[in-house]
Amino acid sequence: MKGPWIWIGASALVVLLAVSLGFVLMAAGRSEPLQTMQIDDLPVLGRADAAHEIVLVTDYGCPACKRFHAEMLPKLMARFVDGGQAKIRVLAFPIRDGSTELAHAVTCLQERPGVDTKALYDRVYGQDLVGLTAPELARRLIPEAAPADGFGAAQLSACMQRPDIAQKVERQRYRAIVHGISSVPTVVVDRVLMPEPWTFGRYEAALNAPKTEAR
Repeated sequence: MKGPWIWIGASALVVLLAVSLGFVLMAAGRSEPLQTMQIDDLPVLGRADAAHEIVLVTDYGCPACKRFHAEMLPKLMARFVDGGQAKIRVLAFPIRDGSTELAHAVTCLQERPGVDTKALYDRVYGQDLVGLTAPELARRLIPEAAPADGFGAAQLSACMQRPDIAQKVERQRYRAIVHGISSVPTVVVDRVLMPEPWTFGRYEAALNAPKTEAR
């Protein structure tokens, strides 16, 4: 019985060391180019075959991220995603105190078959969830009546405690750090950092221009 738990503990230690290394690299002014960032495993909004790719680096408990979700995301969806020109991938980067548990909850819910990712984000950003315990988060994110698949608040609370869920969140956190990202929301369009993510005209220019290599 000890074997699996030893493996899980060792895996968690490797992830922790990797995240620490990311902070060291960032402090030293070194980062990996955005072109090498792994994004294929991230949740996606829009068509998988869209020509352009937007990566939104977000903290689900960040007030600025909540504002971005309310003000900018609908514009991006309407202009670029709904018509199939671009897709949006979401990278969780919990840097605000109390938001790591929330990232665990969202990661669990994203794994459910047939999940409506946009509706999930609407539910998350539509509430003040930072700092809640796992059972409290589960009750706020799952309707009182258990869904047909039986995945209710108790199942979500249990999922949030799984070591593999924690590892997924830490890998995403490390991914942001090692690529030089230190704040949220941060937006990357076709592997190039968006310098003014709150200026809609920047997206028009970037997504209507020929693709360039990431800096």
